[in-house]
Amino acid sequence: MLDLPSDILGIVADAGDLLDDDVERLLTEQPLEALWDLITGRIQRDAVVGADADRMAAMLGLLTRIRAAESSWTQARLADRSQALTRIRAALDEVSSAGSVDELLTLSPSAACALGFDRALVSTVDTSWQLHTMCVVRDQRWADEIVAVGRDDPPVLDRTLVENDTVVSVAPTLVDHVQENPRVNRALAEVTKSSSYGIAPLLVDGEVVGLLHADCYHQKRSFTPEDQSMLSTFAAGVSQSLARVTLLDGVAALRSHLDGVTQWQAPARRAAASVTAGRHDDSILTRREAQIMRLMADGDGNAKIARRLVISEGTVKTHVTRILRKLEVTNRAEAVAVWLRADQRH
Repeated sequence: MLDLPSDILGIVADAGDLLDDDVERLLTEQPLEALWDLITGRIQRDAVVGADADRMAAMLGLLTRIRAAESSWTQARLADRSQALTRIRAALDEVSSAGSVDELLTLSPSAACALGFDRALVSTVDTSWQLHTMCVVRDQRWADEIVAVGRDDPPVLDRTLVENDTVVSVAPTLVDHVQENPRVNRALAEVTKSSSYGIAPLLVDGEVVGLLHADCYHQKRSFTPEDQSMLSTFAAGVSQSLARVTLLDGVAALRSHLDGVTQWQAPARRAAASVTAGRHDDSILTRREAQIMRLMADGDGNAKIARRLVISEGTVKTHVTRILRKLEVTNRAEAVAVWLRADQRH
């Protein structure tokens, strides 16, 4: 049975007595609508056979109460939605000060828990699922243990993992029966003891670059569609911030190369020289990798590159991984910086 307001439960009870029917079977996602249809059907039937006037008046009275309850319920849900949006704005304010991708990903789980979730996890995705930071209300040690388990053996993102559904569909996913679900990573299922959770994608330029998980473990309740809606709305806001700080990280990486920052200068010189040579004889980057590198330098994400080159996103990801390895860098921003340095030298 749904968790319904007392006035609606009262209508259900009175309708059951009046109609001599087990109306609790109607307690679906739209109980008042179902009850309205049942009562109007009885009124029409009784009108044909000549029902008792008092019974007819009682049924009409129930219809009046149903309409009043619908109005109250709608107003209450709108108020809840308004309060939820207020909490989401406050949570997004908590992460708005982030000046880098790493800082944003670190701040986001605790901000998500401020929305009413008991646990929240932020991770990045490429060919594997990389856990970044987790918040567990009142138990950060447990959060660190969960992240450690995920990092010890990063799960491969493929069709065997439910998280892959979110990446492929670019849409949120609600996961139930976690402990019995064969598509949930077993190691993480065991250490989290979760029964249900929600997943929302983190996007940059329309491409899924991360995932936001949350559940209501301490509250001992299932993750609901309403929870999922709140999580997804928060994730959309984080995605906007992520696009901003990704750009900042790219600018910082480029500046560090151009200014000759010691940390990256030596590998950058080697990689830049190699890239320049590769533009002539493909000894470093293949022709396809060079094409992808140029599009990356233009700011294109994997999805856009795939469309422009008429290849799959998975193929693009594979090429990007090889490019990063060949250029001796760890992320796309650094690869672009090396490429631009090579372009200047050439």
